Amino acid sequence: MDESEISSFVMWSAITGIIMLVTGLSYRAYMRKNNHEISSS
Repeated sequence: MDESEISSFVMWSAITGIIMLVTGLSYRAYMRKNNHEISSS
């Protein structure tokens, strides 16, 4: 494997991991807010 291939693979996996982390956190906060509003009403 080339050095450039390895570095691009590491970069893309890091970007994908960050996107998944941000999506999961925002989704969890969104669900918690909706559940709180539904239960309080």
